[in-house]
Amino acid sequence: MQPYLAQALEASSRFAGAGIGWVDALRNAGAQRYADHGLPVRRDEYWRYTNLNPLRDEGFQLASAAVAIGLPPLPHSSVAGLASYRIVLVNGRVQPKLCALDGMTDGVLVSGLEDLLASAPERLEPYLGRVAPLADMPMAALNTAFLQDGMAIFVDADIVLDKPVHLISITVPGKGGMMVQPRHLVVMEEGAQATLIETHITTTGGSSFNNIVTELQLAENARLNHFVFQEVADTSVHLSGAAVALAAGADYNSFVLQSGAVIGRSEIRAYLNGPGVDCRLDGVYLATGKQVVDNTTYVEHAAPDCRSRQVYRGVLGGQARGVFQGKVHVVRDAQQTDGHQLSRALLLSPRAEMDARPELEIYADDVKCSHGATAGELDENALFYLLSRGVPRVMARRMLIEAFLSEAIAEIPLLPVAEDFSTHVRQWLGANVDQSTDGEGS
Repeated sequence: MQPYLAQALEASSRFAGAGIGWVDALRNAGAQRYADHGLPVRRDEYWRYTNLNPLRDEGFQLASAAVAIGLPPLPHSSVAGLASYRIVLVNGRVQPKLCALDGMTDGVLVSGLEDLLASAPERLEPYLGRVAPLADMPMAALNTAFLQDGMAIFVDADIVLDKPVHLISITVPGKGGMMVQPRHLVVMEEGAQATLIETHITTTGGSSFNNIVTELQLAENARLNHFVFQEVADTSVHLSGAAVALAAGADYNSFVLQSGAVIGRSEIRAYLNGPGVDCRLDGVYLATGKQVVDNTTYVEHAAPDCRSRQVYRGVLGGQARGVFQGKVHVVRDAQQTDGHQLSRALLLSPRAEMDARPELEIYADDVKCSHGATAGELDENALFYLLSRGVPRVMARRMLIEAFLSEAIAEIPLLPVAEDFSTHVRQWLGANVDQSTDGEGS
């Protein structure tokens, strides 16, 4: 039997919604797909650069219950200068006492998924499991088999959410390896507008395996800004998969900041299903030691006159390895497509590695598409210039690295989020770059 499958089959009968036909069928579909294919291996197209062997001995057990935890002492539990609604998960379960949802805009529902499965499953049925393709997202199959809790957001037509929703997901590992499988759902009706911020953090302690799946559906002319911050312990495996369906005129703007995790992966699949869609996927990643950080994207232009942009920048020190796999798929009838992707990595150590595989698959004639990937060291001329002006070597290196990353962060349209991300970058550089000027310890 595949690793973790017995846990899923045994636990699912206790989950909310058990006994409801469509819920059972959805969980069973995930379990069956996972039983047939198991954890992804390197011969799988979108996993050729990332090895999940640390998961194969089934050293992680599903978190049985959340632990008591206070929010204020935790870093990144708020964004300075930005008021927001707050929904908090601890070990994959929503914690109502830590949430702050009072005064929610009329026409907006923010709830725990488990609560809706128990009280209003009909609200979820048209949407849950409709966007994330189990055949293409093998970790979504495992997540679906464990479908239990997470966040659900519904925004009615033409509603503009007055402030962001901030999802804070905290993992508190126990003595043994612990696993969480949260599932999130965002549904925005025609003309709706919202901002979603996600913060994923782990406390110090044992090892953990986070397998997160988010499904997002944007109806015609809906608009969503989606910012994700990940800072997890270096004993964690952190896998995040998002699937986004975009109707005509929809606008989706995503930015992911990744750091920590022995294996960290952000996968985004965007389906541009109607004309006039604008989709932007950007990211910054930071890795050192023997960490692996993987950004995998798939953008399908299924309708004409759509625009997609992808820009990812990363800094790799020590023996860290970065991965960027990005495919832009343009179907035959998607004329006047404008699709671009760019991956740039800065290698601070001779032992750091970057695997980049941008790809275009185009079947239409009237398109404007491009892709590119670069990986290299700090600009020696720029470094020499700063040193010759009396700037200390450590400070000069930091200045150049910050400048490299700030070009990406500057594209974040919400200033407090951009400043928060910039602060984290500076803190990470201070902890991981300033220790060494020869690259070996970076």
